[in-house]
Amino acid sequence: MGRLKSIHKEDFARFGKVLEFSENCTEPFEIVITEETEPWRLAVFRYTNKMIQRMECHPTSLESFEPLSGITVLVVAEHEKLEDYEAFILDKPICLYKGIWHQVLALTDEAQVKIAENLEVNSEFYDFEKPLEVKVLG
Repeated sequence: MGRLKSIHKEDFARFGKVLEFSENCTEPFEIVITEETEPWRLAVFRYTNKMIQRMECHPTSLESFEPLSGITVLVVAEHEKLEDYEAFILDKPICLYKGIWHQVLALTDEAQVKIAENLEVNSEFYDFEKPLEVKVLG
């Protein structure tokens, strides 16, 4: 075994793909790997929002959220109980069940997560009358 190395896309390219945004990507969401024969995909998602105006759910797809950088708050609710939402610090990878309402916000300037989900994702949306804001209490 040689010297221990840090992972960089150039050095790691013959073994796999580093899950990060493409160099010139300016979008907040980028699909980085797609497997068409056994359909699934991986994406990276970056965000700076400090409030939530909209929740979404995917009735036919599980969805994982894995923290990459920054501090993320994950807001979730059961499908039939949207008003009973809860907020969690996303400090471990999770996989949401089908139909769970969810949204993320950043406690830091920017946060990023890796998402794994079905290749085709059906989405439902719910817009709040007033934005939700998560406040850190001391």
